[in-house]
Amino acid sequence: MISFPKAGGMYLSGFKIAVMNLLLTIIVKSYLFVLLTFFQFPNYTKHWNGGDQPGHTFASFEDFNGKQDFRVQRNGKGNFSLVYSAELKKGTLSIEIKKGSETILQRDVNGSIADSIKLDNSKGEKYHVTFRAKHAEGKFDVKYN
Repeated sequence: MISFPKAGGMYLSGFKIAVMNLLLTIIVKSYLFVLLTFFQFPNYTKHWNGGDQPGHTFASFEDFNGKQDFRVQRNGKGNFSLVYSAELKKGTLSIEIKKGSETILQRDVNGSIADSIKLDNSKGEKYHVTFRAKHAEGKFDVKYN
């Protein structure tokens, strides 16, 4: 058995030191993980005012950070039009429309945009509209039939 000098009236063996080092390493790594997770990827918004209902999704916001995902709530199959508009006063904002894992549209918003897209839903697939932002102030509006 290897013995080390007294620490607090007790002899510390190599095994005890190894266990203490392991515990200290786990604590430090856990602390760093939590710290980096919460402060590296903030997802918050100030003054969000909006709604999500079948056929209409809208919001106005200040300091929007992160992403907001909306499911297109549509019954039935067949083609449909999705009309979208957005106004960006500051920060960055992008819109993405996906069908399953396929990206149909990805567009950055600069100033004001207003457009529409015709979507094929002959198989009754799920569509999602996602907005991503960094310190964005503005609004968006999405309508579909």
